[in-house]
Amino acid sequence: MHIGGGSGGGSRMLPPKQLLTIAIVIFSTLSFIKLLLLTSSSSGASSSLRSPAWDAGGNGTARSALAAKELALLRSLVAARAPCRLLVFGLSPQLLALARLNSGSGAAAATAFVTDSAEDAAAARRVLGSGRKASGARSTDSAVAIHRARYRDAAAEAWPLLRRARGSPACRRPTGAVRKSGCPLALTSLPREVLDARWDVVVVDGPSGAGPEEPGRMGTIYTAAALARASAAAAAAGEGAPQVDVAVHDVDRTVDRWYAWEYLCEDNLVAAKGRLWHFRVGAGGPPDAFCNTGPVQIL
Repeated sequence: MHIGGGSGGGSRMLPPKQLLTIAIVIFSTLSFIKLLLLTSSSSGASSSLRSPAWDAGGNGTARSALAAKELALLRSLVAARAPCRLLVFGLSPQLLALARLNSGSGAAAATAFVTDSAEDAAAARRVLGSGRKASGARSTDSAVAIHRARYRDAAAEAWPLLRRARGSPACRRPTGAVRKSGCPLALTSLPREVLDARWDVVVVDGPSGAGPEEPGRMGTIYTAAALARASAAAAAAGEGAPQVDVAVHDVDRTVDRWYAWEYLCEDNLVAAKGRLWHFRVGAGGPPDAFCNTGPVQIL
C-alpha cells in the first residue's frame, strides 16, 4: 500500500505494523458480518421449527407426536364409540382431527380439549372457524370446546407428589364430584363443563412433560382416572355406557408410566401400540382404591 508523497510525486509503503493492524480490522469486520448472517439464518430456522404449523397439518407446538400406529389405535377407539362424549388433555392437529371422527348429533356427541398453550388454543379455533366457513353450514365442529388450564406441578415433582398422594385419604378413589376433591393431584380449577360432565372416552397427551421443569402429566392422569371412575359409576346407575375408555400417550416416559399404573391400573389395560396405552375403566373394583392390586413398587 502506498500513500502520496511530496511535490515530487513520490510514494512510500506503510509500516508493516500498520498494515497488520488494518488487515486485522478488515478480517474482524468480515467475520462479524458473517456471524450476524449465520445467527440470523439460525434464528429463522429455529423460529420455523417452533411454529405450530397447524395449517400445514403439523403437530402444533413442540411435543411428542403420535406415531402412525398410535394414531390408528386412537382413531379406531374414538370411531368405535362415536358419537360420544370425548375429553382430550392436550391439543395438536393430530388430536383436533379426532373431533371430526366424533361426529353425530344430540347430547351424545361432544368433544372438549384442555390445553395450557395459548398458541395451540388460538390456532385450533382458527382451524375450526375456517372449517365452518368452508362448509358454509353448521358442522360437527360447533360441538367442540377448548378450555385453557394452568398446570402448577413440574415433572420433577412426580415422585414426591405420588408419595404424598399415597398417604392421603383424599386421593383414594373418589366417591363424589371430582371438582370437590381434596387431593392435590385433582385439577379442580378446570371448568365445571369438564369436571361435572360424564365422559365416554378420555385421552391424555398433555401437558408437555418433556423435561423435569416442564409441566408434568401427574394431574391429568389422576383427573382422567377420577373422571372415568365417576362416569362409569353414573353409567352403572343407568346414565350412560358402562365403561370408559382412557388412552395415555408417552408411556415410555417414567412419570407417565408410573401414574398410568397407579391410577388406571394394569388389569384395565386392554391394548397398546408403541407409546400409547388404552385402558377400559368400569364401575367395579374396591370402593376405596383405584386398582384391585396394591401400589406399584417404584425402585
